Parts: sequence; structure tokens; C-alpha cells
Amino acid sequence: MTENDDHQDVADLPPEDKMGFAVPKTPTHSLMLLNSYMRTDMLQHIHLRLHKMRDEDGPGSPLHHMAKSLEQVIDTWDGINLFECFTRNQFHIDPDYEFRPEQDYLHDIRLMKHQLKCHRKTIRELGRWR
Repeated sequence: MTENDDHQDVADLPPEDKMGFAVPKTPTHSLMLLNSYMRTDMLQHIHLRLHKMRDEDGPGSPLHHMAKSLEQVIDTWDGINLFECFTRNQFHIDPDYEFRPEQDYLHDIRLMKHQLKCHRKTIRELGRWR
């Protein structure tokens, strides 16, 4: 990989995933995209919050839980740039991906914000059907 390469070789990745920036169709699809395309283990914080909400039988649907989890992780880590706290996501779709902590931290924040925006839009649209 050269210094000018800003992303991994995408030849083997599913084009419909859009490197994780696809519009998620369900909370499960969202988790699949995040598991595959987040570059840091910040991913574990999403899972921990989801499990906590489930274990406490928190109010709301899985879609609401997914949105709330993303919101909490973004609110915790966005803008403080503590990339040293994270390691490589062991579930990343490309096992040969070159981990670059600072860039990957920022990438993951952007990816989570994209997913959250999509979920909020879906929640608003579903609210119109009530």
C-alpha cells in the first residue's frame, strides 16, 4: 500500500456494501456492515451498549436500540481523538488491511454517523405510518 492510497483494494468487497456506507435495511444489516467495515475495535462499544439495553429490557425496538447505541458511542468518542485507546477490528472484512489508528478512528466515527443518520430517517418515516 502506498502513501497516497486512502482506502483498501476494493476488488473483493461486495459493491452493494459501499465499504460500509450503504443504507442499512435492518438493525441486523447495520451491525453486519459495522462489523465488516469498522476499522477499530470501537465496534465493541456498540455491541456492549446493545447487549446492555437488551439485558435490561430497555424500551424501544431493535431499530431504536441500534440508533441509541450508535448515538452513545459517537457522543463518547467524537471530537476527543483518543485513537490510542483502540486497536484493529479483528472482524474487518479485509484481514490484510493496514491498520492506521488515527485515520481509522476518524473513519469509524464517520461510518457510525452515517449509520445513525440512516436509522433516524427510518424511524421518522416509520413514525408517519402510525
